[in-house]
Amino acid sequence: MRRARFVMMAVLGLAMGEAHAGEVRASTPESRAAVVADLGRAADAELPRHLREEAYTRVVTTQDAATLLTLIRAADTSDEKRWVAIRALGPMRNGESRDALLGLLEAPEAVVRIAVLGALADRGDTTLSGRIAMRLPDKAILVRVAAARALGQLRDTSTLPDLSRALADGSNQDAGSSPWLRVTFVEAMIAIGTQEAAPWLARALEDRDPAVVDAAMVGLEGLAGFTYREGRTRDEQVTAWKRWAGVR
Repeated sequence: MRRARFVMMAVLGLAMGEAHAGEVRASTPESRAAVVADLGRAADAELPRHLREEAYTRVVTTQDAATLLTLIRAADTSDEKRWVAIRALGPMRNGESRDALLGLLEAPEAVVRIAVLGALADRGDTTLSGRIAMRLPDKAILVRVAAARALGQLRDTSTLPDLSRALADGSNQDAGSSPWLRVTFVEAMIAIGTQEAAPWLARALEDRDPAVVDAAMVGLEGLAGFTYREGRTRDEQVTAWKRWAGVR
């Protein structure tokens, strides 16, 4: 049951509310104990959401990445606490938390990698985009999804080719792959939300999966602010969008 709850947190992206890092404070036994206590509150699904968010914010404000990393690595840390501890490293935005997250990105557990990708996206640091993109071909489907969503959150146009390659990757078209996985790559392109995404979305219109084509067309309509739907067949719409985006 504990593992199932942790995986569900990962799927739904249940990080606590946004928190902002404060001043770096010297770690003391008392402050470390406070971090442990607040982490327990933040991970307690039985508490009201506002109390969990307040506890999470206090954890982030401590800037105590070392204590969190110790808890993450401890065998007796619950899955829920480990998830919240990883996500709390994201908004800390100091070098220690950054290094900790990049190290955890290689963890063997898929749920840990998912949490790390969310935390890296929360940092808003596009210099990390390349490391996130490296997880698009991860062996775990949910990690691929988390990587795509993280790239969409960062809105780094330099990763549009990475998302396009993931969309074309044969391993994501296998019968055993999730049917919504590839749509997630298109949704990440849409989330980047700049005109640079238009050619990549237009190329996705050539995909054999109707769901991918539909998502790409909706994305192009959002970028352009108009539609080609009225009075045109599907093929005519595709041709019109490719022309608009400058794609042959």
